[in-house]
Amino acid sequence: MLKYKMSDPAPLLDTCYDLRGSTSVTVPRIRFSFSGSVEVDLDLRGVLFGTNEKLCLAFAPSHPNTDLSIYGNVQQRTFEVVYDVAGGRIGFRAKGCS
Repeated sequence: MLKYKMSDPAPLLDTCYDLRGSTSVTVPRIRFSFSGSVEVDLDLRGVLFGTNEKLCLAFAPSHPNTDLSIYGNVQQRTFEVVYDVAGGRIGFRAKGCS
């Protein structure tokens, strides 16, 4: 995203780009890696959030004094989430939801 001009942050989203004048946008691949060798490549629609003029990375910072992170609904919008309560595991299936 280095080739795009940065813009002012949006509420909760601190990495934003001014895309006025851009005819196309190249979105980087984003991958979440979880324990147990689980990797989730995000759908491009879960990476950026905003309008035609201003897009922000769809990731909000966590509070600095906590280890808590939230894997949010924007990133999960095209995934089916499978819970193995007895085994204490969670799984993700790409294109599970349209």
